[in-house]
Amino acid sequence: MPDRVIPAIERLFQDLGVEIVEERVLHFVIQEIHDGRTLAEALEEPYVKNNTTAAWRREVLERPALVKAVEEEIRKSFEARGG
Repeated sequence: MPDRVIPAIERLFQDLGVEIVEERVLHFVIQEIHDGRTLAEALEEPYVKNNTTAAWRREVLERPALVKAVEEEIRKSFEARGG
């Protein structure tokens, strides 16, 4: 995973008022999206649900611009590395 992906996604999530998004949850979500799932599907995975609050997940999904930006950032990253 390119080093710039996690910081870029963390910046996108800072708008939600999240102090620190667990890096391992971000890696999991990124991998899920890389495997073809949408952000909404990744957020419903048990691992993510166990490590985040329902309110946080709902807020992420209620912000379409954020959802699109996260998915686009991840896709660009994988395309750049030939994934």
